[in-house]
Amino acid sequence: MNIMKKIFVQSMVISTSILLLNGINAVIQHFAGNDMILLWYHPISIVLAGSLCSLPTFLLRDMESWSRKTFAVRVTLHCLSLYAVIVGMGYLFGWFTGLDGLAGISFVFFVTYAFVWLSSHWLDQRDAKMINHALDSIRDRE
Repeated sequence: MNIMKKIFVQSMVISTSILLLNGINAVIQHFAGNDMILLWYHPISIVLAGSLCSLPTFLLRDMESWSRKTFAVRVTLHCLSLYAVIVGMGYLFGWFTGLDGLAGISFVFFVTYAFVWLSSHWLDQRDAKMINHALDSIRDRE
């Protein structure tokens, strides 16, 4: 997949999943009797964080040619760089206070990271099937 397309798709998937998990958290907090305040700049900061988190995707270029060790190192670096962005943005925009908030942000981050990997894999597989189907139809015509 084109790297720019992958960055854009991941930006949208990351932002959407963070907003979705925040919505689920707000519902849980509401039924627990707590109020969760979503300030006007939180959605904007989440979209900005999603965009910044998609940039380390450049670490994952040409994955097909990597050894298992290179894959593990690069994915670990990718995960840690994204985590640093999220914790930094969270601190800057006040998404959390204290260690309890950091634990919550960490949980949401790792769930989101897994979701993005799974959805990216699914999209790549779907694109590959579409390309193979197109190639098969061209071969059938010949």
